[in-house]
Amino acid sequence: MPEFDAPSRCSSGSPVRFRWFGVPTAVQNEDLDAASEAFMMALKPEGRVWNPFAERMVRAEFRDRVQAASRGELVPVDEVKPVDVRYPPPLYEIRWQDIPVTDRVGDDFVHSTALVRMYHSEPEVAPNHFIGHHIHEKLIDVSDINREQNAEIRVAKSFYDLGESTNWGIAPGVDVV
Repeated sequence: MPEFDAPSRCSSGSPVRFRWFGVPTAVQNEDLDAASEAFMMALKPEGRVWNPFAERMVRAEFRDRVQAASRGELVPVDEVKPVDVRYPPPLYEIRWQDIPVTDRVGDDFVHSTALVRMYHSEPEVAPNHFIGHHIHEKLIDVSDINREQNAEIRVAKSFYDLGESTNWGIAPGVDVV
């Protein structure tokens, strides 16, 4: 059993493969595209507006961070950290801070920033992978931030559990022990 406070593979300095096992479903080698869609879905609550240029920039920022994770280059705590360390499976979050967003409030447009989290696992049986499970916008203007975030972590754990019997769609023989 790994240490739950172990540093993420995404900050190890060594390359790891990204697999997306969440919603929307990803076929092999289209993981980054599916995760990018999940990222944008998380950033599009009712009332939020996007212009095509801003959306392309935010998608690029997402893809750049996941590609840096694949190279093992993320900075611990600022960009990646363990979460819910008391219960297996250990999960990690990749963090995006200060994403510029525009919300329509009545007849006005309100400019602010959003926080986004992608929860992923790093199973022992897939030592050269990190597997994305769930992405959400972290809301800080709620009555209980921890309760809200724990609900999102449970969603990620459910995808982990759902994919465990199939190695999360990782092709047999591809770095799976």
